[in-house]
Amino acid sequence: MSSKVQFILKYLRYYFTALTKHDIHSPFVFDLVTKVFNNDEKLQIFKPIEKRRKKLLNDKTIIKIQDFGAGFGGTIYKEQTISYITKNSSKPKKYARLLFRLVNHVKPNVMVELGTSAGISSAYQATGNKEGKLITIEGCENTATLAEQTFKDLAIENILLINDEFEIALEKVFNAYPKIDYVFIDGNHRKEPTLNYFERCLKQSHIKTIFIIDDINWSYEMCDAWKNIQQHPKVSITIDLFMMGIVFINPDFSKENFRIRF
Repeated sequence: MSSKVQFILKYLRYYFTALTKHDIHSPFVFDLVTKVFNNDEKLQIFKPIEKRRKKLLNDKTIIKIQDFGAGFGGTIYKEQTISYITKNSSKPKKYARLLFRLVNHVKPNVMVELGTSAGISSAYQATGNKEGKLITIEGCENTATLAEQTFKDLAIENILLINDEFEIALEKVFNAYPKIDYVFIDGNHRKEPTLNYFERCLKQSHIKTIFIIDDINWSYEMCDAWKNIQQHPKVSITIDLFMMGIVFINPDFSKENFRIRF
């Protein structure tokens, strides 16, 4: 069975077992579903970001990129078009807008993103709370330059981009910001690195810190990483949206794992 067919079957299992808001008895999660997940309002603020995405999708310029993750044991150098990078690394509108609404709902002051790519998801998150600060980390120099241009074109001023390997960059971030409110892990789609980043960020978290883990069903490794996170003793509520998982560590919440249709 091909990996594509396996992925489709996995999605179908998710879709037919996922809960809707009518099945949710947790007041906190119900509130999140109704105000954030199910809110499909198309705001004017999205238009310039999508205009930038369209420009990147039409850009056939070839650049050399460094690939630090997804199945490789070391750094792989390869050439890709800007169009390809944007199409395959930027979150689709549906999920990018979810990130915007989540940030807009909880108003985190200090946000950390692992994996900037072309900067589309970063733009959505930073715009969600202009009073907050998004520190985004990108290992590839040429991709980081692309993202910097995205932020410049969109006139977004509350983003700090660090071009370095995740482990090194995180130490710099945590020296400057001892407590973080929001973490989006979207840069290395392997089990051990994902769990390591999660554990490292946990040390700088507080009870209201929110974690988003991207591509939790991307591979068997990521499925295992997600299961490990769900079982972590500091984790209270997890929400599986198939393409990404949301994690809460507030000990006041009962430990529950939700699979919600999105």
